[in-house]
Amino acid sequence: MFELHRGERIGFAIILFLGVVLALLHLRGEAEIVWAAFIHGFVAYGLIMVAGMGLRVWGRLPRLSLTMVAVGFYPIYASLLALIGYMMFPLARPLIDDHLFAIDRMLGYDWTVAVAWLAHYPDLSYLLKLIYVSSLPQLLILLLVLGALGRVQALHRMIVTGMLAGIIVFAFWGLWPSFGPSPYQDIPPEIAQAAGLLVTPEYGAQLMDLAQNGIGQIEKHKVLGTVGFPSFHILMAMLAVWFSRGTWLFWPYLVLNTLMVPATLTHGGHHLVDVPGGIALFALSYAAACALLPQPGSQGFAWVLPQLAGAGPGYGAYRPLMTPNHTGKPATCAVSKD
Repeated sequence: MFELHRGERIGFAIILFLGVVLALLHLRGEAEIVWAAFIHGFVAYGLIMVAGMGLRVWGRLPRLSLTMVAVGFYPIYASLLALIGYMMFPLARPLIDDHLFAIDRMLGYDWTVAVAWLAHYPDLSYLLKLIYVSSLPQLLILLLVLGALGRVQALHRMIVTGMLAGIIVFAFWGLWPSFGPSPYQDIPPEIAQAAGLLVTPEYGAQLMDLAQNGIGQIEKHKVLGTVGFPSFHILMAMLAVWFSRGTWLFWPYLVLNTLMVPATLTHGGHHLVDVPGGIALFALSYAAACALLPQPGSQGFAWVLPQLAGAGPGYGAYRPLMTPNHTGKPATCAVSKD
């Protein structure tokens, strides 16, 4: 009998919610969406999901079915979220970068100094650039691995965590927008060229123009990253490391995403505080995902993050911390291999 997993039902509900939000913003906004630039992607990934569900109806290849449905979620969700982000321009509220610069100064961080230092090490800069653009491929590979292993709980918590994080970050950013240092600080052209910067002052100028004037047409090739605080790249790094535990991907991902921190600060053009902001975003989103997707058989929800202590190879998703044990004593943190 055909059945959607709980995580898939939540994923479809989030996509429906984003579709409604986009429709409402489109009705009241001035930007024109060039749908021809997006429709092929929606159809392609939608067909992948339909094919996966077809396998489930057929009762064959359950892990392939699980993987195909999961792979379809993120591109559709990401496109809807990007469109919603661009419909928010021009900005109705002031940027908060001045406050973030004050925190940078208090912590002794300066983006221009970091970039100037990196320009002296072009090979390192190139490596960090490759790592910075690896976030989405990392998550795609992880989706495939978790699906192939049949890790239903971990796979769906990863999907729901990422989707909830996107909603949270754009809700926050809509009230307190920020772009990072690039619109405000100049980098000499020779230093930017030597460092091979991805985010440059010219890119920052484009963002400021969007903030003031909005965008006339939203085309796929024009969709760029806009959110400064909290860092979505750090959120994706946390997703990759946390949900790769117990797979062969963990140690490579741990190394790559440790280096994602300097890559995000330099090539991503971020304030220093954007990094802990991204970690906090993950923590909040993961706690919400655990509440929505409790461990099978549990009678309670995890309202705080499980601790890494005690997690070893082969461990999958954690049981909720506060599962009743009917002894009158605090429940202990257990793990499941699903």
